[in-house]
Amino acid sequence: MQDEPETRETSRPDPSSDAHRPASGQSQDISHLLASAFKDLYTRDIIGRDTLSSLVKTNKGRSSHHDTYVAELQQAHCEYDRRIKEADMLESHIIQARARAATAESAAYERMKEEMGGVRDPRTLLTVNSAFSWCVDNDLLKMNGLISPQDYLPTQKPQYRAPAPIKSNPAKPTIAYAMHVSKEPQDDGYTLMPSPGKVVQGMNESKRSPTLDSSSDIAKSKKSTRERADRSKARPKWKDEPSAVDRAEGCEKLQRLKDRQNFLRNPRFLPTNAQQGGTSLVHPRTNYNYSNRSSAENPPPAFLAKPSEVLFTDYSVGHVYETTLELKNLTSASRTLRVIAPTTPYFSIGLGRFPGEGGVVAPGMSCKYTVRFAPESLGDYEDQIAVETHAGQRFWVPVAARRPPPILTLPRVLDCGCCLIGGVRFVEFLCRNVGFSAGTFCIIPKNQWPASNLRSVARTFFCEQPPFAIGPTLFALQPGEATVVEVAFFPIAAERSRQAFTIVCDNCQVKDISIEVPVFLRLPGEGQLIALQLLSVSGRKEPPVVAEVHDLTAEHFVRFGPCNPHSVQEKKVTIRNNVHLELPFHWQIVKPKLHPFLPGETLESSHVQVHLAADKVFHVSPLTGVLPPCQDQEFLFTFCPKQLKDYHSVCHLVLKDVPHLPPDSTDNGVLQPVRIGATAGDVIAMEIEVKGSTEPYQVLLEPYAVIIPGEIFISSTTRRKFKMWNHSKTCIFFQWERTSSSSHIMEVEPPAGSIEENECFDFDLILSGGKPEKVVTSVVCHIEHRHEPVTLPVEVCFKGPTLTLSVPSVDFGLMKLGEQTHTAVLLTNVTQLEASWTLKERCDSQQDHQDAQVSVEPGGGVLLPLASRRVEVRFRPRVCQRYETELELAVENGTGCHLTVRADVHSPRVCLLNCRLLFSGLHVGVPAEASVTLFNQTPLPSRFSWMAQLQGKQAQMCAARFEPSSGTLGPNVSLQIRVHFISHTDLDLTEVAALCEVQGMSSPLVVAITASKTQTLRVSYSLPTVCSPPDGGSPSKLLLDFGGDVILRQAVTKQLLITNETAIAAPFHIEADYFTGRASKPDVRSEKRLRYVKKPLHSVQAQKEAEKALEEFVSGLLAHGKGAAFFVRPDSGMLGPFETQTVDVTAYTDMWGEYRDHLACKVGDLRPTFIPMQMTVTGCPLYFQATGPRPHRQKQAPVTQFGTHVSGGNAASRSLRVNNPTTFDIRLDWETYNVEQNDDKLVDLVVAYGDAFPVKDADGNELLSAASSVSGGSVQTARQRNTTPGSEGTSSSVCSVAREEEEEHVSEDDCGEEETRLYPAPAKKKLISVRIRPHVGTLLDYPYCLTPKQMVIPAKSSSTICVSFTPLTVSGSGCEVTCAGLALGFMSLDSEAAACVPGKVGRAQGLDLDPVRMNLLAAIKPAALLVQIDEDDGVLGFHASAGDLVRAESEELVVREFDTTRGFRLRNNCEMALHFRLETQPPFRVLEQQLQHRAGARSNPPTFDSRFLVLHPQQSMQVTVAFRCSLPLLDHADQAGEEAPPGVMLIQCARRGRKLKFQQNLFILHSSNSLQTVPLCAHLSLATMRLSREGVDFGFCYVGQTRIMEVNLCKHGAHTYWESVIEAEQGDSGAFSVTPDFGLLGSKELHVTSCSQCLQIGFAPSEDREFRASVVIRSRLVKTPLRLQLQGAGSYDEVYRSN
Repeated sequence: MQDEPETRETSRPDPSSDAHRPASGQSQDISHLLASAFKDLYTRDIIGRDTLSSLVKTNKGRSSHHDTYVAELQQAHCEYDRRIKEADMLESHIIQARARAATAESAAYERMKEEMGGVRDPRTLLTVNSAFSWCVDNDLLKMNGLISPQDYLPTQKPQYRAPAPIKSNPAKPTIAYAMHVSKEPQDDGYTLMPSPGKVVQGMNESKRSPTLDSSSDIAKSKKSTRERADRSKARPKWKDEPSAVDRAEGCEKLQRLKDRQNFLRNPRFLPTNAQQGGTSLVHPRTNYNYSNRSSAENPPPAFLAKPSEVLFTDYSVGHVYETTLELKNLTSASRTLRVIAPTTPYFSIGLGRFPGEGGVVAPGMSCKYTVRFAPESLGDYEDQIAVETHAGQRFWVPVAARRPPPILTLPRVLDCGCCLIGGVRFVEFLCRNVGFSAGTFCIIPKNQWPASNLRSVARTFFCEQPPFAIGPTLFALQPGEATVVEVAFFPIAAERSRQAFTIVCDNCQVKDISIEVPVFLRLPGEGQLIALQLLSVSGRKEPPVVAEVHDLTAEHFVRFGPCNPHSVQEKKVTIRNNVHLELPFHWQIVKPKLHPFLPGETLESSHVQVHLAADKVFHVSPLTGVLPPCQDQEFLFTFCPKQLKDYHSVCHLVLKDVPHLPPDSTDNGVLQPVRIGATAGDVIAMEIEVKGSTEPYQVLLEPYAVIIPGEIFISSTTRRKFKMWNHSKTCIFFQWERTSSSSHIMEVEPPAGSIEENECFDFDLILSGGKPEKVVTSVVCHIEHRHEPVTLPVEVCFKGPTLTLSVPSVDFGLMKLGEQTHTAVLLTNVTQLEASWTLKERCDSQQDHQDAQVSVEPGGGVLLPLASRRVEVRFRPRVCQRYETELELAVENGTGCHLTVRADVHSPRVCLLNCRLLFSGLHVGVPAEASVTLFNQTPLPSRFSWMAQLQGKQAQMCAARFEPSSGTLGPNVSLQIRVHFISHTDLDLTEVAALCEVQGMSSPLVVAITASKTQTLRVSYSLPTVCSPPDGGSPSKLLLDFGGDVILRQAVTKQLLITNETAIAAPFHIEADYFTGRASKPDVRSEKRLRYVKKPLHSVQAQKEAEKALEEFVSGLLAHGKGAAFFVRPDSGMLGPFETQTVDVTAYTDMWGEYRDHLACKVGDLRPTFIPMQMTVTGCPLYFQATGPRPHRQKQAPVTQFGTHVSGGNAASRSLRVNNPTTFDIRLDWETYNVEQNDDKLVDLVVAYGDAFPVKDADGNELLSAASSVSGGSVQTARQRNTTPGSEGTSSSVCSVAREEEEEHVSEDDCGEEETRLYPAPAKKKLISVRIRPHVGTLLDYPYCLTPKQMVIPAKSSSTICVSFTPLTVSGSGCEVTCAGLALGFMSLDSEAAACVPGKVGRAQGLDLDPVRMNLLAAIKPAALLVQIDEDDGVLGFHASAGDLVRAESEELVVREFDTTRGFRLRNNCEMALHFRLETQPPFRVLEQQLQHRAGARSNPPTFDSRFLVLHPQQSMQVTVAFRCSLPLLDHADQAGEEAPPGVMLIQCARRGRKLKFQQNLFILHSSNSLQTVPLCAHLSLATMRLSREGVDFGFCYVGQTRIMEVNLCKHGAHTYWESVIEAEQGDSGAFSVTPDFGLLGSKELHVTSCSQCLQIGFAPSEDREFRASVVIRSRLVKTPLRLQLQGAGSYDEVYRSN
């Protein structure tokens, strides 16, 4: 058993009294200060761990707010615990640091005191530095936001002591003796070497004491460390000698470096002079020298013991314990060993187990021994095992048995406190075993130890040694167990008692404890008066009101504020006990003494009667107790009224067992000291008068009633929130009644609780219904101590479970008698309640014989919430009927529904609506159709079948077929049966019948058939928009008119209707009479090509293939060369009975003209019928090769563009090919027109004599003589076109004359026949023709010209036409001019056969036909080049500096002009070469061009000067422009604005100095006299110099000495070279000097605009007089030089001499 470690160390010296000691945990308790400062905030109940645990346990998902509150509360408690732990750790660290600092400061003070010697009062002389900054963790303080000593203490530098004086000692060995002779360990300067006496003394002390004092070790280690530090610090560093620490570090690093290369060597290859026995395998081999001679004498051990110490820890008496000791050979050779057993009988060792034979242990191998231990007691045992090797080496292995002793927490001194003489005081002390082993303990008086037998000593429970008794005397404790040691104290004398007891443990350990106590006794003749003082009363102080009734003897008054009945008010009253004794007391509450006094009457205590208060509304806590000596006692006065009235009482503080005072008491009401022999009794020490009043409770509900709209399911819980406000003075306690009946439950949660004053409480009204009904009731709340309860009206409507059926009714529909059917109905519970249901048929809905026809399976059950179930309804009819019944779904305490069941039971029954068929208009062999109707009279489907053979006498003369011949007739459905009847005779049929059999009917249905005589074939023709002609009318009146504006190459389709008015089918054939079009056979190669296409064609490819096929098809139709073809589809076929056949007649054309033809129609044996056709085709069959055929854009003229040309350029031509796809030769006569924008003409009058376009030869002469054309009364040989029509009356008269002539010409033609009027005839030539047409332009061959003017394009061939454009000359305009033209080609046919086929086709020519149009477009623009400059503003800029004019060459300044060049590019974006030249004016000039001058000439070129340059189309050239900078340009800076030449401007800038701006234009002169300009702009930076001062005054200077002053020479703008000259009278110039006298001012870089240079002006007077001079600074770039005035005076006065 070990003692509990004490908190103080007695071995350490106490620090000085003026040093600040660390505060303890109790002295730093400031809870009373916090409680007095913050009161309720600090002392009221907090949410502790118990409350948190209760909240967590009750957290059963009541609400999300509660869960969130509990989670946040847990997080807050975790954070609070963490911060409390951090604060405790920090506080403990600071206390420990202060304790260590106090100890260190005390030790330092004692050390300094010893060094001071015999000084009496060293406190006034010694000052100890604070060690707190070295003991505390500054980083820990900063991390927790506290101030660390580093924040307010200066940086402390380490202090070093001065070296101690060296005294010579003759007995001290010399260095040579220590190095060569002495065998003792030597001091190398950094290793601590203890003296031999200290070493021997330490070894002896270690042998005597089995354990070491940790405090002494720490002190020694600290001392040794301090000595080493002093030793290392005391060694000086002089003559660059390293210190001991440096040498130690260097030796250590050198040894580590050597150890890296000192490898172990194989013992087989050791040298002959190696040590015997080999080397160690674990210790590195070292060289043998003088320094390690001691290590050679003590070689390393050959064996290593595992474990190094054999230790037994847990053991008991009577058992034997074993362990294994392993000895490992650490050398490189095999060795033998001997083990000597321990000397004590408690340890023994067994035989060894070796790895080999003979007891030899190889290198690295181990042998093992078994060590046994047999204890006789639980004490500690120690011994050792000796191990010897063959070389004589021996080492010892310690063997020990130490059982961890039990440790008791019982202190050494048991303080029992104070007690009166003759009394007994019992004190209990908790004794806990905090050790790691169990023990049995015995407590006996110290004078009885040692005892021979502990059992005889500890026979009773208490061990007495007056005036103390302690028990229990014998007890046993396991680790962690505790027991209570009770001490009884019964003093017999007025003295301080102390007795010693001994605690003995069963492991032979003993501990002494002492018991002491001071005893106080009332001594005779001395005592103390009872003195109690009322210090304070909590709350507001309310003194008695004037004339208020109060108690006669009460000393103090306490008033309670108004409160509610049964509420509690508290006031704290503090009373101080001013005596040094504990005073037992008790309180009694009595009625007040309200007896009035008469004037002059005094109160006598003997007449005062005390009556206890019966109302018991005032209470004092604690009611009884003991007043501690010289301390304050708080009493809690409680006011708890019962009724609504005012209360008044007096509280008496009565002290118990107080000796009575002698009769001679001086003061009334004051107690006297207790005397010996006096009797004790109760005394009233203080009277406190108390008053209080009451008022009723004020409670309010919000809302005042709970009305729940809608319905609520029964057996489900519904919550509604409401509040209760407490407007009372105190807290109220409520209790809600729980309304529970057989049907409904209403309760409030929480049902009970309290509400603080002026606060509200949230409640949940929980409703649960038992049956569906409307409930109007009230919930009652009882307020504690309130007479009338609070009621909450509640109105709610409950409903039960609701079941629904998937269908509102079940309709089995139509049923055949004898069949059975069933259906499934889904029953669903749509509520959250469990429903018990039954489904059965209503008893009053059906008759008795129908009860068994409907059944339900299952008929009832229980349906879970929101569940569904299938119910099967079966129906089996018995008779034909319309069945209807009702099933009732009943739900227990819920809402059900009804299910209607219907069925219609029938048997088959079918009839004929018409029983006779009458056929009229029959044809022999031609089937006729009629229909009969079958009607199913029942809702049941019926199966029918017609008999194939007719019945009757005339059944063989005819045949009939029925569609459908059999089938099923739906319910109540009528079906039309088509009857196909064929008569084989022309007789009337009257005796024929057909039979129909119906399944389920006994007799078939009969239909009678009657037929009349036959008829013959008849056909009619009509158009879709024209009614057919009446009977007997001629079809020749029909006309297929394809229109008068059929566009060439566009197909037009018309329809013809052929109607067969009889039932006899006949073949037909239709074709055109002249313009026959027959489709050719498809190409075999194209079919094969399409057949072998594996993949489907793309949509575009398919479209192309279709277009190509159509083109081949049309080409085949028009292959006969007639210009048109009529394609009939279908051209043949079968015309059915009463059929109307639609025939499509499509007209395909490839030539213009008016076409006439007949359509021949042949039907059966009837005669052919001819129907006339006509159409007029317009359009141009010709197309240009460039555009290709445009069948849909024939009237849109193509555009021939000549592009953009330069004014006056060469002519451009285009060759166009015109294709003629027709089979006729077409002649074209071309005319060109110029289209002007502002042309206001509308029409042209064209007059021609004879042919407008006669045939001409190659030279342009007419081949046939043509009559001269008449225009304006003059006769001309050629046709004349009047492009300027006369007045409106003239033109109209001419037109009328022409019409009259034409009408006369027609009337003279004797063609009276209809065919002549209907079909075209050859037109006769006219002598004079006058035409008016829209104005298209001015007829002119310039600038557009076409050749040849007349051309003939052969059939199926093409011809080429050349169109040329000659650019106009445009002057004075920089815009582009557009030239628009038009070419018209008039078509003519030279072949008469092509022009007209009598009666079939006629074609117009020349002016009567729309010509071929071709638009001509070109543009003319003046010559212009594209100028490409890098600048965004389009100005070519130059920047130069005037400083570049002056250059330093060969130590001389030379002025040279220089050029600044910039370039731009010229690009020709035109389509022709441009000739131009470049001109400019100084100071700008154009350098040599990159492109050579124009060398060659083009066809018919204009004559250009050799200075012109040529730039070909879409090419560019680089132009370099130079700005020439020279000195004359600088003169423009001094010229005024009017005197300056144009384009030159001076720019002043404060920061960048002055600049000259030159602006000019570069002119580009074209050969066509057009002009272009390129803006040029150059900025020339000028140099400006100035001095920082105008003059320098040196004052008086000593003759012969030089004084220097500095002047800054500044420049702005360009850099410049400068030089200085000193101008003065004779003899004065030598006294002044300028350094430097010339130089470059500024940088040559353009961005450096300003700089300065420091000039040192020196003054060295040679005489005693005044000197004056001027420094002139000149620059070649600055016209006006700078002048600096200098003055100074020489003097021989020593005052002006400078050092």
